[in-house]
Amino acid sequence: MNAPTTTELYIVINILVVLALVYSLVKFAWNHPLRHGPGYFLNVEVPAGFYEGPGKSWLGGYRAILVAVYAALAVALGACFALGRLDATPLWLGGWALLYVPALVVFQAWTRYKLGANPPVRPVALALESRRLGDYISWPLEALLATAIASSWWMLLGPGGTQSDWLNAVQLTWFALGLLPARIAAVRSTNPLPVERTEEHYRYQDATRRIAVSVLSALAWYLVAILFGMGLRHAWSPARTVTILQWFIRGGALAFGGYCIVLMFHGQRRLASMGRDLRPAGSWSTPFRRAPWIGISRPYLIWFAIWFGILLVLIVYSLFR
Repeated sequence: MNAPTTTELYIVINILVVLALVYSLVKFAWNHPLRHGPGYFLNVEVPAGFYEGPGKSWLGGYRAILVAVYAALAVALGACFALGRLDATPLWLGGWALLYVPALVVFQAWTRYKLGANPPVRPVALALESRRLGDYISWPLEALLATAIASSWWMLLGPGGTQSDWLNAVQLTWFALGLLPARIAAVRSTNPLPVERTEEHYRYQDATRRIAVSVLSALAWYLVAILFGMGLRHAWSPARTVTILQWFIRGGALAFGGYCIVLMFHGQRRLASMGRDLRPAGSWSTPFRRAPWIGISRPYLIWFAIWFGILLVLIVYSLFR
């Protein structure tokens, strides 16, 4: 049995990523504005018959954005194959995400500005239970993750038989480290609870937090598994020469990635089932203030902007170096 070549590994990764993105498009993204039923468009309450009138244009515009960003994905992937740069998989995927996320966020913000300027006012209920980070985040596992990152860099900075790609290592490290504040923000996120079906709304919000933490944790471990594999191949010659070890190292990273994808889709299906008949957060105002459509406090949004901006700079630098 021959060891998997780098080219073969990148081909497999590209195939898996494309299949996952296409599945996400067909199963979740295409009809995302309708996930709470015909009475809502992207969490904004709309009048009866909306989708027989102006809703057609709004839904068409949303889907046109999806088609455009997925077309950009296809062009980027085709360019990688044409230029023989399959190693650029993290770049085209990261670049596509940098296009996809802002495009949909801007569209949703515009939707709320145009359609949800005067949301209905409803009374709220109070959740008396306090949330602790330790109820959602395993600190021993976070310590193990930090140890794996430190060990990876210890191997990368030590003597070895290969020349390490420092930029990839820095990108992976920055990406993984930034996911801990993201998990904390997911735990701290909150939205007002309506007095109707309060317990169901509470369970839905709690499930949203737990699923977000689980997916982000799995993603962090996937990134660190790749980083650790880079360190092993740099510092330990059997990791470069022994076939079974090469299969184990690269297969382990792929397994983490596959687990992350499965976990994400399972969580999306569960949340879709739980929230289908519930009034979406942000579609109404409390007697005191409007219910936010993103239940994350400003400090975490500022941190995200900084983290995301530095990640963007690293990706753009990779493209033009």
